[in-house]
Amino acid sequence: MQRLLTPREHRLIEFLISVNAPLYEADAPRWINQIQNCTVCEVNVPYCLSISHGEETYEGWENSRTLARELISVDEGVPVLTYAIADGTPAGFVLDSFNIDRLDGEPLVAYPEPGDGLMVVEGNKRVGGADLRHLYGKTGS
Repeated sequence: MQRLLTPREHRLIEFLISVNAPLYEADAPRWINQIQNCTVCEVNVPYCLSISHGEETYEGWENSRTLARELISVDEGVPVLTYAIADGTPAGFVLDSFNIDRLDGEPLVAYPEPGDGLMVVEGNKRVGGADLRHLYGKTGS
């Protein structure tokens, strides 16, 4: 069932876009506009959201990319990974999915709050935010 993003989903995906913006200067403004009034659909689990976009032409999975920077939080002592996937279209990359994965596979209890309490990782290395490396394996600095 299609629905709008909830306010907390909107805040978190906007934060994820903002930490990725320096790497995607041409795309980030399009993504911010896209999430203003987009609809989403839950895919299998509540925190895997397919994001609508007006692009009719999808160029296939080989043109899909996970955004370079991901967010790590903690839920009941378990690492939680938050990330988005963008698909290539003739208009440029558009957000296609937004995912929050508790790494033990259990249902999420505490929804991640955007801000300094989240660790920002790129290429499995911490690049900002909270230092949660002790919970999330070896992520360098």
